[in-house]
Amino acid sequence: MSLVKSTEKSTFVIVYVEVSLDEIKGRIIRNPNYGGPRLSIYGWTWRPEVTTATKPLFREALRDSIAEEGVRNPVVLYSTVEGVFLSFGGSRVDAARAAGLTSIPALVNDYTERFTNGIPVTPDNVESFFTDIPEYIEFTSTGIDTHYSIERNRRHHVDPAGMTWAEDAEWIAKEFPWM
Repeated sequence: MSLVKSTEKSTFVIVYVEVSLDEIKGRIIRNPNYGGPRLSIYGWTWRPEVTTATKPLFREALRDSIAEEGVRNPVVLYSTVEGVFLSFGGSRVDAARAAGLTSIPALVNDYTERFTNGIPVTPDNVESFFTDIPEYIEFTSTGIDTHYSIERNRRHHVDPAGMTWAEDAEWIAKEFPWM
């Protein structure tokens, strides 16, 4: 497997691999101004939790779905010398843990060469790793990037409010209490 040059300082590969949930140390923060522990790449930081435990109705439905049919879509991780950190997919990580799973499929931006057994991810094959293809997938100088509204795209099953979520103030109060 060849390494993709990202900067003069760092190289990485992007692979699809099953990762132990116990290996995920926390969430990566790409803002170097954040006051958390520093990472070896780009001055990014991290925090130990992967989600903020919001969206309880969505998370309950997602947990039930994962218990029934498994994880449909990979999360995005970064593997650095400090550990493995979540970039996107915190609700899936928490729901998989709650469902009793021990691992999760992931697209790993591997800066450590520890996931050499993974399938290389390219622009030509990336969509094949998803059941629900996200609208936004980008290959950047630091790795693969995506935004996950994908689980909410299964609105009939996982998202109880569907596309009309903003029309129900009571549901918003339960699902997004900070609003």
